Amino acid sequence: MPALSRRALIAASLAGGAALAQPLRAARAATRSGPLLDLATPEGNALAYARIQGNLDPKATSYSWYAGRVSGHRPGEAGVDLMGIIGMGAVRLLPLEGEYGWMMLRKELGFFTSLETGAVIDRWTNPYTSENVEVVHLANPAINAPIRPYERSQGLYQEVGKPDERTPFLLEWREVGGRVMTERHAHIRAKNPLDPKVWQRESSGEFISISDSNSFNVSLADLQNAALTKVESFGNWTHNRPWQPWMLMGPAEGHIQYTCFTGSAASLETMPSEIVALARARFPDFLTAPTEVKKAESSLARYMRTRTPQPPRP
Repeated sequence: MPALSRRALIAASLAGGAALAQPLRAARAATRSGPLLDLATPEGNALAYARIQGNLDPKATSYSWYAGRVSGHRPGEAGVDLMGIIGMGAVRLLPLEGEYGWMMLRKELGFFTSLETGAVIDRWTNPYTSENVEVVHLANPAINAPIRPYERSQGLYQEVGKPDERTPFLLEWREVGGRVMTERHAHIRAKNPLDPKVWQRESSGEFISISDSNSFNVSLADLQNAALTKVESFGNWTHNRPWQPWMLMGPAEGHIQYTCFTGSAASLETMPSEIVALARARFPDFLTAPTEVKKAESSLARYMRTRTPQPPRP
């Protein structure tokens, strides 16, 4: 595909989707191929996903939010709801230089909350250990994710045994009642930044396994509307990971799971007000998306950089 300037790329994205798309297969629903994009092509999927995740206008900040619960799971036991979680992201899209696609720049916040009151908790009594611990909330100032007509293995963690491969970016879409739905899944096994020999109470072990599942539900008419640079969506997020290091569970068997409602918004006015109020009170800089690519790091790497290992329990 020839190189495009930023201005030309945005214009092509909004007005020239038909030129980028391949003919739709007759077996697919015709409504999925419209005046803007074709969901049977990698280019159409990239354009749809970019407008769901962000705003094609590089001057605009768009937003996402999530709210749900954190549960604990240990072998041979029923799961236990441990706390709530609520958070948001501020997103900007910048066209990629010399190729079709966008770099998604993102800041992301997350707050752990009381199941009883919904209030943010800064200390928490771990029901597995009866220890009262300091809660470390989530605050990532730099997440960089390219959106292209192809995917390649990459991320914040160095995955074990994962080759660098390119595959066409094609999501599975389902159409119901004028809306289309899709989902994305990611599963990694990676080296743990927290060395268990140093971080004896914080590290879950030499390796970590993390799984993410996200679903998106959007209006098909909005997706095919060339006047919309941003398409609002709703969905769910399920996140499985080792115990958070601040829980001081060390290598204890088990894991935690986040199960959340999710949504995206073109402005703060259509965001859940309680999430915006929390961000404004605690991290006001996170209400505006990044304007340039900055070094990204995982939450575990940031924990290692900003904290010190806790001494063994007496």
